[in-house]
Amino acid sequence: MSRPSFLQFLWRESGQTLLIVLTIMLAVTVSATSFIWYMNQQQTRAGQRYRAVAALHLAQAGLQRALAILESAAPDGTPGAAWRPRDYQEALNVGDLEGHFTLTISDEPDGALLVESDGQVGSVVRRLRARVYLASPAFLAAVAGRSSVRFDGSSGLIAIFPYGALPDRPWIHLAAGREVWFGSPDVRLNDGTVSFPVPPGPLELAAPGEGGGASPVLDPARLLVGPEAELALGPDRQRVDLQQLRVAGLNVAAQLRRADPFPTLPAVDRGYYRSLAEANAANVEINRVAGRFAGDEILERKEDSLYSAGQFDAVIRYLGTRKDRLALHGMIYVTGRVTLPVEAALEITDGALIAENTVTLGERALLRITHTPRTRALPGIILLENGGLLVRPGSRLAVHGLIYTAQTVEIAGEGTVEVVGALASNDPGTSVRSRDATLVIRYDQAVLGTPGLRMPGDGPVSAWVAEWREVAP
Repeated sequence: MSRPSFLQFLWRESGQTLLIVLTIMLAVTVSATSFIWYMNQQQTRAGQRYRAVAALHLAQAGLQRALAILESAAPDGTPGAAWRPRDYQEALNVGDLEGHFTLTISDEPDGALLVESDGQVGSVVRRLRARVYLASPAFLAAVAGRSSVRFDGSSGLIAIFPYGALPDRPWIHLAAGREVWFGSPDVRLNDGTVSFPVPPGPLELAAPGEGGGASPVLDPARLLVGPEAELALGPDRQRVDLQQLRVAGLNVAAQLRRADPFPTLPAVDRGYYRSLAEANAANVEINRVAGRFAGDEILERKEDSLYSAGQFDAVIRYLGTRKDRLALHGMIYVTGRVTLPVEAALEITDGALIAENTVTLGERALLRITHTPRTRALPGIILLENGGLLVRPGSRLAVHGLIYTAQTVEIAGEGTVEVVGALASNDPGTSVRSRDATLVIRYDQAVLGTPGLRMPGDGPVSAWVAEWREVAP
């Protein structure tokens, strides 16, 4: 090869080598740039995720702060139960990040509070929304009486135990403002040697076969009494202490005495329940046939579930003529007295019975009110200012939810009351009396979220979170 040809060859080879080197350098540069960009993006995303988690923690802290204020005092010293802030802020650090939460609380038609808590770190905002009910602390008891709670006789049974998993806060078996009176030392209170059927609750009805069965383990009863309340034993109402009750054979564990007045029981928003009954058209067909049966044209044309005492009596009598047991559905409101005749039966599903006067179960009568998980928070029975509850001998009352009466709850000999929820009476005299009867209560803390009950803004309350979820800010 001549010298010029050789030089030309070298030049071509060096040019190709340079091109390869430049191509490799370009690829390395692009790869390095992409890697740096990717790492920056990952770092940015990691920072965003970190700030998002921190913002969520701030939102949770804001929600807990709101609950604490509602149960105590507002930042300005006013009662916390009446606190309704809009865009209230508090600064708070999460690790080395600075942030804050913002609270807004508003009233809902059913008596609930809508609590919104925004947690913010930098430009990242997370929002939690919760429905909160302000309940009477008395509803932390399975049986609560404004004044006197009395149990008589030796042939009956009182069994009180929690529904489902153990509750997340202390609860009380029996609470009374003035007195807990055991009329006989033979009263069988949480007697573990006695077997009894366990009433199924809303969750068991949704999944048959999971509830009921053998009797549960019954813990010794815890008593909560007012600051000047007393314990009494025997027909002569002898004043005793907790140790004397134990010596007498009663299965009691502890007596808690409040230093402040006994918790106020709530007022009932009758307008709320009336509106639900007026909107309840699920019983139109029963109304039509019952009205025709009774010769009541108004009942025959009734499209709601708001009844006078006479109309509801006609419905009960018509249902008693049927061989199949038809059930009423939804919210039932009666403007007067409700009486189930001897051996009559009445069933209400996914609703409640609200009455403005006394409800009486005749001998061997049956009243059953059941809920599903969707309606679990509804009350079972609410009786307004003239309303007491009388369960006569041999009758049976089976209820899901809260039983709340303005006057005395009396369960007569051989009567049976089964509750998955709680029982409370606002009567200033004898609030609850059970005489040789069977009272079985599976205490369900869902009663704290019963809608339509309103606590005064200046009294002690227990904040119950019925539901919460994260929503877009």
